[in-house]
Amino acid sequence: MRGKRRQYVFLELAAVLIVVGTFATGFLPSTPFYQVLSGGIIVAGFAVGYAGLGAFELLE
Repeated sequence: MRGKRRQYVFLELAAVLIVVGTFATGFLPSTPFYQVLSGGIIVAGFAVGYAGLGAFELLE
């Protein structure tokens, strides 16, 4: 059951990162630094979601 819980936590964190990154593109100034930062948050969300689905093994 521990593996399922970890998967749910990863997927919830991924959803939060994607939503926060999306909102950041609208709230932060439209300078290249902030746009890259918010894009990086979105990409990190997808990477966490990818890890949460067990697509690759994490170091334990």
